[in-house]
Amino acid sequence: MENMKVKGQWTMLWLSYLALVGCFLPYIGYSTQITQLMEDTSISYAQTGMLASVTALVGGLTLPFVGVLVDKWGARNIILWGLLISAVGQILFAYMPNYSSLVFSRALIGLGVGLLFVGPYTMAAQWFEKSNGVGSAMGVMFTSDGIGTVFSLYLFSYVLTAMGWRNGAAIGGILLVAILIISFFLLKNPPHITDRQETAKESGEKFNLKDYLKVIGDRNVIVASAFFIGEWGLYAVIAYWVPTILIEDAGWSEGLAGFLTSLYVLVGIVPSIIFGSVSDKMGKRKPFIILAGLWMTLTIIILTIALANGSYGLVAFMMPLVGLGVYSGMPVALASAVESVGTKYVATANGFILGIGFLVGGFLYPYIMGYIRDATGAYTIGFIGIIVATFVLNFVAGFLSKDSKKGTSLKTTDEIVIQS
Repeated sequence: MENMKVKGQWTMLWLSYLALVGCFLPYIGYSTQITQLMEDTSISYAQTGMLASVTALVGGLTLPFVGVLVDKWGARNIILWGLLISAVGQILFAYMPNYSSLVFSRALIGLGVGLLFVGPYTMAAQWFEKSNGVGSAMGVMFTSDGIGTVFSLYLFSYVLTAMGWRNGAAIGGILLVAILIISFFLLKNPPHITDRQETAKESGEKFNLKDYLKVIGDRNVIVASAFFIGEWGLYAVIAYWVPTILIEDAGWSEGLAGFLTSLYVLVGIVPSIIFGSVSDKMGKRKPFIILAGLWMTLTIIILTIALANGSYGLVAFMMPLVGLGVYSGMPVALASAVESVGTKYVATANGFILGIGFLVGGFLYPYIMGYIRDATGAYTIGFIGIIVATFVLNFVAGFLSKDSKKGTSLKTTDEIVIQS
């Protein structure tokens, strides 16, 4: 298959990007108001951590199955359902009267977020597969972490501060409805994917368990899964707990804490685009994954030392440096997995990789951190555990990856799966 630009691919990329940015608002948008939420609802640190964890738990359980549904029904439908469910969950979260109902609303949000972390990435990869630009497309999409986090933790914090966390959360739900309307009228699946789905439907082709096991058992899918467990866990802790640390322990304002925390992902915009594109041109992914994991481990060590010594200025300074490593490795690891299994199964691979990241990293990390804070009165032991996990999952596991032969991503997807 020769490289070719597809008409409308950049428009569809940015629409997918908009949906992905939007999902950060229900996912982490309330983080700068955790202190106020705890006071209003009289819940503990562990219970507050569970609000974050249940979102990741439901999202993680949903993602592997969503990947199969995207391959069958198309990314557009999944994105629309994700926006609708997230909007409903966000509005319910705003006005739930007790802790159990808050957990329910966060679980509903987790379902919507799970849909939105597979659909947009898959849509972008499918629109760019014919131009051999999957790595570049993934690089652009991963910058949504930075934009989405800045929007949710910094800009949206002023809405929450001015209107209160409940009314502000409801406004967030309305914003999601607006994105849903835009996506409904403008977002489309790429023509070749629509044709393939129609052909598969006519021929009675079905995705079976053997295909699924082949995809999730692929070496590069396993490596990417390990990377995303470490990354999502680290992201969840930084997004949920670091603003609380800077507000409670350092005495900083909600807006300042939210902005400084968002630098973790904001600085990732540049390396995400650069390394995704460079790895496309070099035809190599493994070195970037390994170096990213090493950088993450070293910078988290320094961050933890700063936290243990109460050097909150250094904590804030180190967060964007950690983000440099994270966002250098994420698009490369995901592109490596996509190329390895073939774009016919890109959603299945994406669903498993992001799902296991949510399920293990996104669920366990914030809850354990809240539990450790309740038990010890500090966060240091939790961050030491993160250092060990990052070293194993993001650095050591990277050595197991395997670079595909140059041009593999241009073969037919069926050939790749058969050869793997």
